[in-house]
Parts: sequence; C-alpha cells; structure tokens
Amino acid sequence: MTPTLQIIISLLTAIGIGGILGAYFQSRFQRQKEISEDIHNLKRQRYGAILIQMLTILNPERGLSKAQAFRPDLKSVDDFREEVKTEILHSVLFADDEVIKSLVEFIRSPSHATYIKTVVSMRNDLWNKKTIVNEETLNVLYENKSKSA
Repeated sequence: MTPTLQIIISLLTAIGIGGILGAYFQSRFQRQKEISEDIHNLKRQRYGAILIQMLTILNPERGLSKAQAFRPDLKSVDDFREEVKTEILHSVLFADDEVIKSLVEFIRSPSHATYIKTVVSMRNDLWNKKTIVNEETLNVLYENKSKSA
C-alpha cells in the first residue's frame, strides 16, 4: 500500500469517528440544554404560584377570592399556609437553599419583609445574576401602608 493511500484511508477513518463523536456530544449537549430549560420553566411556574399563595396569606381580603378562582379547593388562609408548607416540601427537589430558607422564614413569621426576602431569593435562583435589588429596594411597595398605620 502506498503512503498516499494510507493517508487517505486514515483521513476517512478519522472523519468518520470524528463525525460520530461530534454527533454524540452535540446530542448530549442538546439534551442537557432541554433539561435546564425544563427546570427553569418549572421553577418559574412554581415560584409564581407560591408567591400568589403568600400574598393571599398576607392580604386575605384582597387575595382570597382571586386565588380561589385558580384553586377552589383552598378555602381559608390556613389552607393557603398548608399549601405553602407543601410547596416547601416539593421545592426541596428543585429550589436553591436560600429560597427554601426564606420560605420557611415566611411560614414561621408571615410579613411583607419575609415575602420580599423570598421574592429576592427566587429572583436570584431563576436568573443567577448578581443583583443589588434586595428587601429594602422592594419595601417601597409597602411604605404607604406602614406610614398610614
């Protein structure tokens, strides 16, 4: 066999193996990307539902009827508290530790401050960005209520 023929055979073999390896790794990368997107979408849905339930606990007069439109099985604030506790158990599967800690803090002491702390931790978990938004930044939403009280 001539050296030129050996080089051609080697190149064809390398291209074939390289193509197979390339396709394998591309497939794996695509699958991991899909899983990450699914997890992110799950977090967005669950966090949104949890925040609505938390707001209902904080302001039942305003939130109870609205939340019951989506969850007619939840009849009282105590039902919503129990639902948030259940969500905490579920969130162990997908949520960041800070989210779980802030949810537990909210259940122990429901307040606008613990709600905002939970919002901030969820935001950080979802978008994984350094942020200067914190509880004090979002307290503007509740300043009028505390000043008028």
